[in-house]
Amino acid sequence: MSNGPIKSRRIVQAVALATLALTGHAQAQEFKGLEEVVVTASKRTQTLQETGMSITALTDVELERMGATSFLDFAVRVPNLAIAFEADGRFDSNSPAIRGIFGQDTTGFYIDDTLVNASVLPKVLDVERVEVLRGPQGSLYGARSMGGTIRMITKQPDLQEVYGNFHSSLSSVKEGDLNHVVDGAINIPVIPDVFALRLAAYAGANSGVFDREYQPTWIEAGTGAVRQNPGPAFATREDVDDEDYWGVQLVGKWMLTERLSFIPKFLYQEIDADGLPLADIDPDNTTELRFYDVPENGSDEWYIASGTINWELDAGTIVSTTSLFDRTTDENEEQGSFIHWLFNNVIEIPIDPLFGQINTQSEYEFVAHETRFTSEFDGPWQFSGGIFYQDTEYRRIYPPALIPGINSAVNDFVGAPIDIVPGDLIFETLEVFETREWAVFGELTYSVNERLSLTAGGRFYDTETEFIATSDGFANDGFSQESGEQDESGFNPKVLVEYDVNDAVNLYASGAKGFRIGGVNGNLPLGLCGDELADLNIDPSATPTFDSDELWSYELGFKSTFADNRISVNAAAYFIDWTDIQQLNRLACGFQFTANAGEAESQGFEVEVTAAPMEGLTLSLGVGYTDAEITDDGGVPGVRVGDKIQGIPEWTATASAQYIFSLGGGWDGLLRADGNYYGESFSANNATSLADARVRDSWQQLNLRAGVMNDDWELTLFATNVNDERANLADNRSIAAETPGRQRLVTTRPRTVGLEARYRF
Repeated sequence: MSNGPIKSRRIVQAVALATLALTGHAQAQEFKGLEEVVVTASKRTQTLQETGMSITALTDVELERMGATSFLDFAVRVPNLAIAFEADGRFDSNSPAIRGIFGQDTTGFYIDDTLVNASVLPKVLDVERVEVLRGPQGSLYGARSMGGTIRMITKQPDLQEVYGNFHSSLSSVKEGDLNHVVDGAINIPVIPDVFALRLAAYAGANSGVFDREYQPTWIEAGTGAVRQNPGPAFATREDVDDEDYWGVQLVGKWMLTERLSFIPKFLYQEIDADGLPLADIDPDNTTELRFYDVPENGSDEWYIASGTINWELDAGTIVSTTSLFDRTTDENEEQGSFIHWLFNNVIEIPIDPLFGQINTQSEYEFVAHETRFTSEFDGPWQFSGGIFYQDTEYRRIYPPALIPGINSAVNDFVGAPIDIVPGDLIFETLEVFETREWAVFGELTYSVNERLSLTAGGRFYDTETEFIATSDGFANDGFSQESGEQDESGFNPKVLVEYDVNDAVNLYASGAKGFRIGGVNGNLPLGLCGDELADLNIDPSATPTFDSDELWSYELGFKSTFADNRISVNAAAYFIDWTDIQQLNRLACGFQFTANAGEAESQGFEVEVTAAPMEGLTLSLGVGYTDAEITDDGGVPGVRVGDKIQGIPEWTATASAQYIFSLGGGWDGLLRADGNYYGESFSANNATSLADARVRDSWQQLNLRAGVMNDDWELTLFATNVNDERANLADNRSIAAETPGRQRLVTTRPRTVGLEARYRF
């Protein structure tokens, strides 16, 4: 890990030198300086440089120039944003972590003003900008923002002009076939100055890169004998992880009066996948050896429907938003391999491999309302605050997972008719969680003078979670029913001091408390897990619920511009004290539960530099450092003081160089290079202790783009992952359970080369 800074410097040097070499012959043009970036992170409009918090903001132009079409494309551009995949399956597993605060629901993810699952991976389409807010955002963004918040802000209708764009891309991925996408957007002022519509849509397909091959034999535990697979042989299936996706965004703007507007919005996305994009054992491996040709298809479908009222008053603005978020995921996974290993190695009944598939479905429904007021007072006082309510229902469904013939196979081995797996039913569960949240929040700012301002704020909250579950099958110890509830209330304060040294340098210091909502645990069957629970001295009846965990974060930073606005340097240092951590206790039996225990600390810094040394040339560099470790084990088995927080690299770095130059005749040329470095980290997704966590090697990636453009057209050649880095992003937490010796890994896509065209009108 000690070579992280060296590697990051090499990436920066390589990107900068390559671009400067390409552009060395160009003539310098009139300088215009860095573009001003406007953000709404504090729920009021400010420039990035005058906002007193650590933010990375990527504008629509920057997202287009880097070719960002997915979460991972822009996530690697954000220092101290860790890429983590924690939960079962594929669609629900993404769990980003900011500044070392790892775990589900630690990072808030918003599309406009609507909170969505952080596991949602929306396509980057018709987006005004992406803002990544580091540090707890509880005072303004609530329970799921204890580590930070990611905001994807879509473009709004224009009441004046008709305009739009069309974009198409075709590319080839190594180990696979062709990818393609078409998308476009149009703005229509239906009644100029009164009502406008903005429509955007996209459809595309990504080629799979993994091939499924027949495994003809297996080795019997104990004897070492080679046994023949009785299953029917099948021809190799190529690119089994193909996927199709499409989506639409429809936004309206209706000026009811000159000061009162209503904005209805509907966003929809669907992904249909033929298989799981997971590598067996090693991230470079694109072959899946299987006893049976079991489909591992899945789908993810979600929509947001919202309505927002904006009322501009002399004293400020009232914004009132009501939104509905609805999401359904459906995933299948092969489970016969794990069941075969379990009987062959643990139960010691060496049955032949059998066909088996497990299915999981998730249904989310959020109904949320927020009304807030943002002041524009004359004088030294300003205020922003409001009320919030959200009702969430989450249903996790495991339909009956059968292994046809397993009970008779067991009977044949033992020579007696026993019902060890009644009805061949391995697993079946329905879990329903309902959570209600109420909050009052606000921030009050006092400007002592033209340079110094003080802000104090916080959030009063009250939460309540109810849970009911029904389970059945061999793995669940037969039929059972459970229920429970958990509720709590509290207050999260925040203080901020800002000082403008001069017009170019701003200093700030802040302290803020963040929290993550508590919850209820599911079934812990004693049949499979009883001996292990006894060895760990854990009583399942004593862990029905868990409370919120909380942290205090302290930040010191500055924003600055130099050299006639040619260079900006933003930096922040932080210290986080995390207590009553919601520890996810993973058991070897395949089940898990959450308990509050232990403490951790995270400390580090971010530095982001942007430079425009001449007209058309833009260079950027971002570096993040995080040292996050356990300081109190809380008595949790397998957790030790000094253990690093899983999923968190110490070093992250990103660099880019872009040059736009005149070709004559109204055409410009574009050259761009983007590189990133992601340090070594650990994954405990399938480990029973942090001591058994698996190393995720550091990785780096380079993307290149070259194109020509005028006022209407843009044609670009691109190569992503030029160095063909197959990074281990996480070992997947299988829907059934991981088959020992065959970890399945979330990886980066192989090298992809393509051409895209964009037309604006």
